[in-house]
Amino acid sequence: MSTRRYLLGVVVIALAAGAGLASLRAQQPAASPYLDTDRKILDEVKDHNQIMANLGYLSDMIGPRLTGSSNLDKANHWTADKFREYGLANVHLEPWTIDHAWYRGTAEARIVSPAVHPISLAAEGWSPGTKGAVHGPVVYVEAKNEQELDAYRGKLKNAIVITSPPPKVPGPYQAPEQPEERPYHPPFELPAFLMPQKPGQPKQPSPFEFFRKETAFFKQEGVAVILRDSFKPDALLTMTGEGGSDFHIGPLPVAFIPHEDYLLIWRLLQRGPVQMEVNIQTSFSPKPVTVYNTVAELPGADPNQVVIIGAHLDSWDLAEGSTDNGTGSMVILEAARALKALGIQPKRTIRFVLFTGEEEGLVGSRRYVQAHRADMDKIDAVLVHDTGSGRVLTLGLHGNYQDREVVDHVLAPLDDLGLGLIEPSLSLEFGTDHASFNEAGVPGFWCVQDPYNYPRTHHSQVDTFDMANQDNLVEGAQVVAAWAWNTAEWPEMMPRMPLSKEPKLPF
Repeated sequence: MSTRRYLLGVVVIALAAGAGLASLRAQQPAASPYLDTDRKILDEVKDHNQIMANLGYLSDMIGPRLTGSSNLDKANHWTADKFREYGLANVHLEPWTIDHAWYRGTAEARIVSPAVHPISLAAEGWSPGTKGAVHGPVVYVEAKNEQELDAYRGKLKNAIVITSPPPKVPGPYQAPEQPEERPYHPPFELPAFLMPQKPGQPKQPSPFEFFRKETAFFKQEGVAVILRDSFKPDALLTMTGEGGSDFHIGPLPVAFIPHEDYLLIWRLLQRGPVQMEVNIQTSFSPKPVTVYNTVAELPGADPNQVVIIGAHLDSWDLAEGSTDNGTGSMVILEAARALKALGIQPKRTIRFVLFTGEEEGLVGSRRYVQAHRADMDKIDAVLVHDTGSGRVLTLGLHGNYQDREVVDHVLAPLDDLGLGLIEPSLSLEFGTDHASFNEAGVPGFWCVQDPYNYPRTHHSQVDTFDMANQDNLVEGAQVVAAWAWNTAEWPEMMPRMPLSKEPKLPF
């Protein structure tokens, strides 16, 4: 899942449906027309799934899948081969290009005064290196706008910069005793920069705009390195990218350090000057690199209408990328296997897409939408699985209120999986690939999942196969496979939100 949500603020906005919105499931007929087929789907996934075998191969035999890497290319071809093995139709790789692939080298750092302390660190993706060891003072830059930045002009030459106090890191996840008590996204107000603008009202600045201006200022002032808190416990590192959705070479060396090391630097700064030595080595491909989305289909009786279920196959590279998002990718692969194994034909074609470049800003799904722009009116709806091993609790509708009633009908046969405990959410979630389709007017939904161990494993050194939960992934495959079937069989396509009312992606 994209770190723009995780590190720069989770843009999850609950659009309150109102206290009077009662569950429509209570109004469902006793026997859903999809119930018999859904039972077969659930049983097929439960009894014959290959999720853990496939996730084990993807994690251990292929490994981390950074966009533009040879490992991701292997994963694309391997998943295409698995779709073919399972008998899916129209299996192919859809190419797109990135400006530069990025290669991680060594990274070393230490505090040299007032006392010597070794510091762990990992360069951000698409960060340039330091061209050898650099020495400089640690400077805390406290600025929320360009005017406050100006106070540091002429003071940052060769500095090693931090830009925030240490955050409070969440403690270990504790599973609730009762299903009804499972953690759930709280409501948030819509950020000002995403609010619709009234005539004559000045546009509210996006925090992403200031972030870019701040980095440009640091480069102009000769900053040597930027250090960021990994915002994780237990000395774990985190990862995101500096090159943005264009896969450009970042303007400055940037690295993450463990929260505990960040706390040490902060404490020392309260006592006086701090000097550090940092050496980061990275490199880039000399020319653009081709990457792929993996696509397969279960043909429907009406090939001109399509339901998509998907996940992202790319990952960051500190570990195996198992929970982000090998889990979601293997859930989609299993849904495809199960539906094909049953020998059933849906009314609409069900398309399975494993996107790439998600971690750099939903790039693969946005490229997919661009490549298929003329066919967006044929896509009924999209569902994405992208929060690790957590059990699917309900669906996030991303503000598509007009689809709420249909989704209730579609999910009604799945109450035995526990989906009736929490109502579908209208929350906007910009951090995964369904959002690219909403931007194009297609109803895009996301799996709202129990957090499980995801906040800890996400983008870190412990994003490994042994962190995956088989039972939860089986349930996830059951949900997305049955949802795809029921949606493909629904008499009409999902109602659409007027395109002009859909907020644009904030990055």
